[in-house]
Amino acid sequence: MSTKLAHALPVPDRAQLDFTPTQKAAIILAALGPEQSAPLISDLNEAQLRRFAVTISGLKRIPQSAILDVIDEFMSTLGDGADISGGAEVARRMLEGALDSKQVNRIMGDVDSSMNRSLWDKMGLAPAAAVARFLQNEHPQTAAVVLSELRSDRAAAVLELLDSTFAQNVVLRLSRAPRLEPKVVAMVESVIMRDFLSIALEGGNTRSPADLIAGLMNNVSGTMRGDMLGHLENRDPDLTTEVKRVMFTFTDIVKRVEPRDVGNVVRNMDEAVLLAALKSGQTVSRESVEFILSNISKRLAERYVEEIGQMQDIKIKDGEKAQADLIAEIQALAQKGDLTLIMPDSDG
Repeated sequence: MSTKLAHALPVPDRAQLDFTPTQKAAIILAALGPEQSAPLISDLNEAQLRRFAVTISGLKRIPQSAILDVIDEFMSTLGDGADISGGAEVARRMLEGALDSKQVNRIMGDVDSSMNRSLWDKMGLAPAAAVARFLQNEHPQTAAVVLSELRSDRAAAVLELLDSTFAQNVVLRLSRAPRLEPKVVAMVESVIMRDFLSIALEGGNTRSPADLIAGLMNNVSGTMRGDMLGHLENRDPDLTTEVKRVMFTFTDIVKRVEPRDVGNVVRNMDEAVLLAALKSGQTVSRESVEFILSNISKRLAERYVEEIGQMQDIKIKDGEKAQADLIAEIQALAQKGDLTLIMPDSDG
């Protein structure tokens, strides 16, 4: 179809849609098809290819009238003038016309991860009770996939609200590396969109089963942690050993933190939270409490001891929350490179 014919169409039939330059280019390439666009795509660098793939994946069906507007601006020809469709599959087919399968998989993997991330972000913002109610009616494998995509503290909050037997089954499935076929992940995402988010990947998850489970165990209550690890120990002793190695709880502070780094941790903590963690920590690991107090200034340590002695007893839940906040701060400093955690030996 020529631009002359496009200009001949009545103006009321023309779509007045706004597209970005990248979207217009993607529409042109999609209309040309994989074979005709391959020479053009092959000249793009990887950053441009990724931007193209993201753009075409985000476009749905483009009406003929909108295509005609793009034709006018580009002063080019679009074959027989049929409507065109975007989407991930279209992007993949077009990339396959110009790149080898390894490049296509890498680029589309990045695209899929970035586009699907918003779904998991929305899931993570939903109330834990609502997520738990939804997952309780799903298969444990579905729940495992969902929890593996959430932040550890959010996943732990949901896990604590699940029926104990169901929760144990979910944790066991987390132990079977939740890297599923893209079709299975797509089905899970479809269920979430349809049944959960609507009413309230060859993916980017590369954490090991031990990391996933340890992240959950770091954030659940001590009672649930003991029950879960005991159940896992009976089913998979080797994995349990690895989980315990990766886990980082209040008890581990004395073994995992360098004495020289304690002052940095204390300076970055809210003092009320730190005191609550130390107060409640006396019944969990007196060694960790004494380790912290012995590696700050004598004057500050004496003040903390005095204030802790004057504090009323702390509820178990509040104490565990304060301890979790302290652990989270230590891990955050480690991630920023401000301290180095000591990793325990594999056999210990």
